Amino acid sequence: MIPAILKQQMAWRMRVTFAGNLPPKAYLTPDIRHNDPGWASELFNRPIEMIEFFIPTGHKIVIGGMEQYNFFVEAVQSTRSRKGAVIKAFWLCGKLPGKDVVEMWRIGDSKIVRDRRSWGKEWGGGPTRGWKQGIIGNAVVSMILQG
Repeated sequence: MIPAILKQQMAWRMRVTFAGNLPPKAYLTPDIRHNDPGWASELFNRPIEMIEFFIPTGHKIVIGGMEQYNFFVEAVQSTRSRKGAVIKAFWLCGKLPGKDVVEMWRIGDSKIVRDRRSWGKEWGGGPTRGWKQGIIGNAVVSMILQG
């Protein structure tokens, strides 16, 4: 049983495990609702082995064994708020090895939706930017797990 306080501390964070033996082997993002997860930083220029996305319910989405990975934020510009863009959802994506298919998870609007789309047609029928190299050879994983 995971204590409620630990669930709260891990919620809205991602743990990225990198391939190879160079440190750091893994990176735990800050709360992605309020902080830049660092996806565009130098740290993410290494092949990724697996990503875990922690959800407030104590569950996590796990994707691994993908040829490439992507993470992006879906936002809308609010005309009523002076705060600027409002986050609608977070997207976690993995390109299946050797296929032109992308496994996609949308986390937002109090729902989690899993989808598959054609490579290069991930968002509105077009490609997304920000893809990071994965490591092929491990079992392909894309699921929700407890804790």
